[in-house]
Amino acid sequence: MSYFRSSFFSWVAGGVLFLSLGACAGRAPSPPVAPGPALTPQEVLAALHAREANVTSLKGLFQADVQGSFSPFSYRIQGTLLYQRPRSIRLKGFTQFGGTVFDFLLHGQSYALRTPDRPNPVVGHVPDFRRLGALSVPVQLSLRAIDLLLGKMRWTAEQFREVQVAKTAYRYTVSMSPENGRNKSFLQHVWVDRHSALIQAIEYLTSEGKLLVTLTASDFRNVGSHEQAVVLPFLVQVKEYVTSGSITLEFSELVANVPVSGNEFALP
Repeated sequence: MSYFRSSFFSWVAGGVLFLSLGACAGRAPSPPVAPGPALTPQEVLAALHAREANVTSLKGLFQADVQGSFSPFSYRIQGTLLYQRPRSIRLKGFTQFGGTVFDFLLHGQSYALRTPDRPNPVVGHVPDFRRLGALSVPVQLSLRAIDLLLGKMRWTAEQFREVQVAKTAYRYTVSMSPENGRNKSFLQHVWVDRHSALIQAIEYLTSEGKLLVTLTASDFRNVGSHEQAVVLPFLVQVKEYVTSGSITLEFSELVANVPVSGNEFALP
């Protein structure tokens, strides 16, 4: 894939990609060693759907380390996340001096991206991200990672092909249908903690087994009041193998189920 040549747009591409909340610059867990009893696909999906149902809104502050061929240098960037169910997401990245690097908004099926060098935002509709050009893939990875954070994975029990059991995790193989005009299907390896049923990692592979992207989540903590607490990862990482890019996203704060004004999802 190609990315913008200038250092500024490389900064923006890296900034949007790190938003992949979801994710891991590190490696996925070691391969499973033996088959055995495991959670059923229905139980895995039920745990995901329960998390999604328990988060109506989310606010977050994070810091990201960005490295890889899409950026001419390594750097650290600050960011904010706003989410309102069912599908309003706003992600903003800032320099260490408070300047805006990018402002990305997804509201329903419409999206917009504003950068400091453009007088007007780039706008489009899901699932067509072609208007974003070189930012198309980073944005899609970002949204998939946020879906993982929130439990918005659109799997069905019929897509689960097999499961293997490791010491602390189950590894499910999920078969995905072609999407976004692609003719080829692909696979996902989904790693689920045996005790908590939390997703630790997702590997995206071609049907031939070539690794494309690894997403991992860790440092899970209770967010919200005791009665309505939801467990969310405070450390999310992504590694993209085509460009050898990696991003580490560390949250300093996540606040769930607080009122979010609709004005927060309108570009100025």
